[in-house]
Amino acid sequence: MRLTDYLRRLPLGALAPLLALMLAACGGEEPLSATAVVPVSYAITPQSAGPITVETAYSAATMRKLFPDERIDVISTADEDGVVNALTVFSDGLQVMMVVPDGSGRRIKSVHGSGLAVAGPNGERLGMTFRQAGLDRGNCTVGTGPWLGMAVCPAPGTPNIRLVFDNGGWTGAPTELAPASSLANGKLQRIVWVPIRSA
Repeated sequence: MRLTDYLRRLPLGALAPLLALMLAACGGEEPLSATAVVPVSYAITPQSAGPITVETAYSAATMRKLFPDERIDVISTADEDGVVNALTVFSDGLQVMMVVPDGSGRRIKSVHGSGLAVAGPNGERLGMTFRQAGLDRGNCTVGTGPWLGMAVCPAPGTPNIRLVFDNGGWTGAPTELAPASSLANGKLQRIVWVPIRSA
């Protein structure tokens, strides 16, 4: 979502402090992103994605209990294996997280942080650049399927969280990882949490 789209949804009283923030960002630094003004509602850590843990069952009823003040809908989304129907959490009409089922349809395969109010384990926010995230390109792989050409990188210090970046506008072969100069400008599109289950 663009910052202008987010600002249109805010009450007028909230715009004055935001204007001050935007003016402060006019000093030649990186442009202000929407995440600079959107508070974090849900954090993704190795143990959980917001209130979702490894024990959480995949069902609309369970999601409604965990997110009582949010809307839960089913939408089609893409993961590395193709297009799936995911239970999706909306807050104030904006997408927050997508809960992807495994093949059985009863357990959670992954949770995608897909909204501005979600933060990764090291403070990563959607829309931040690869450079801002401070990642090592050497740890990333090129995405496949619907993520073809994107950089899929482990979140530092975690075994089960991946950060998915666009290629920063690079127009080379989608089967190759974008060069460092382009990837530096790639923007974070998804924060993907995979539950770790004991054998």
